[in-house]
Amino acid sequence: MGNKTRSGLQKAAAWMLGVSMIATMTGCGSTETVQESTAAAGTQTQSTATAEGQGTDYASISKPDSISWCSHDGMSPENGQTEWDAEFEKLTGIKLEHTYVTGNEYNSKIEMDYAADTVPDVFDLSSTYYSKYIAEGAVADLTDLVHESGLYDQVDESLWEQVSYNGRIYGVPKEVPQACGTYMRKDWLDRLGLEVPTTYEEFINVLEQFRDNIPECQVPYTAPGLVTAQYIPDFYQGAYCGFTKVDGKWVDGMQEPEMAAALQNMQDAYKEGLLDMEAITNTTATARDAWNSGNTGAFCYWTGNWGQQLTEQLQKNVPDAEVICIPAIEGASYLYSTPSVHVINGRLSDEEIAQVFKYFIHYMHDGGEGQVLFEFGVEGVHWEQDGDHVKMLPSLSDPTVTLNKAYVLPSSRITELQEADKKMEYVKAYTDSLAVTDACAKQQNFQPVSATYNVCAADLQTIRENTVAEIVTGNISVEEGLQNYKDQVTALNMDQILIEMNQ
Repeated sequence: MGNKTRSGLQKAAAWMLGVSMIATMTGCGSTETVQESTAAAGTQTQSTATAEGQGTDYASISKPDSISWCSHDGMSPENGQTEWDAEFEKLTGIKLEHTYVTGNEYNSKIEMDYAADTVPDVFDLSSTYYSKYIAEGAVADLTDLVHESGLYDQVDESLWEQVSYNGRIYGVPKEVPQACGTYMRKDWLDRLGLEVPTTYEEFINVLEQFRDNIPECQVPYTAPGLVTAQYIPDFYQGAYCGFTKVDGKWVDGMQEPEMAAALQNMQDAYKEGLLDMEAITNTTATARDAWNSGNTGAFCYWTGNWGQQLTEQLQKNVPDAEVICIPAIEGASYLYSTPSVHVINGRLSDEEIAQVFKYFIHYMHDGGEGQVLFEFGVEGVHWEQDGDHVKMLPSLSDPTVTLNKAYVLPSSRITELQEADKKMEYVKAYTDSLAVTDACAKQQNFQPVSATYNVCAADLQTIRENTVAEIVTGNISVEEGLQNYKDQVTALNMDQILIEMNQ
């Protein structure tokens, strides 16, 4: 197999708009019509997709005049998106109609684009939206193109397994998934004569010592929200708020036995001032700001590139600060993300789908000039050559921050870069944090398709968030909170959601 990177690892516009209307009219209690529509759309998509690409001469696929793309992660307008777009057109001869949307608005924009029939040719989806759009027949089946292009054999097979549904591939992973690990102030541990914690009891003792004996410590442990076990694994101790697999069967993690203990952990820590009082409303940005300020003792976040960035940003405010990514304490589970995938608008013709795949998605992972562009950006704007290495340049919007990628993180590429003079050097915090999660992090499964869940997803997420917030802040007991949760999700047809997921 060509690549072993670090992890080891159509046409339904009217129907989709109809589903949105059905959801609005019926709410979560009635799912019969939605299920019938999903089944019909799934059958239509499968039959159409099976024919797609068969007999295609990949080498003869013609170049399109233009490609439309919507992005939210990577090069922003203030950091040279215009220059990047111009470079793409210079290299390929294809006009790129590129829209950048901030992360918080991205998913809503794609939904509105489908309703307004203004869907871009290519865009990326998270795991939750990926399964939803497949069920709705809204994205193209790329299976044959992935094989005909040779891309399948260049990417670790485990990644294809993760993004496959019923043996078909509808999206190409943007990067190898990354994991989160807990960062801790090593200089604070040393000041107090403490060892790196290995158990939950030792972990809580460290946070108490930070709170009581480090004058500048205002927040022993911060987190961007409390309903994602990935960002707060030390307290969850293997429990999981969302849907998860247990003994090969999909279950609601909030109703598993481990959840009561996890919520009690967080309630106790919150009461004792060990857990950030703002964690419930924190975003990833505000949690990072708290860490970077120098008043926070521990923070679970992405490893690799973020290990380097969290260290560098902290040291701007506290030059002598030392950071360590600790091995997962006993009982805790560091989790890899599910892959973000690039998909193609299912409304396009077979010819257009093939063009977008070859000249955009495949180009992104071609091992040559395309991959260099998507990983590093524009030479002289985003990076410069330094011997046989690439040296990333300061951000255009903030010269104190060094760029780490254009759109694909070089250390997480899914295909090997064949350019011998494009090596990268990484600081110790980068490699050390990766080593921690590579040694112990667990893969997450893609959530399977459920028509009932698609209708109720927003309501269910709100119930989870409110339940956790009420319990952690002490407004309600763990037992009463979980019973209230069970009553509410039963009304949302949770039993039917799990039946569909396990089919």
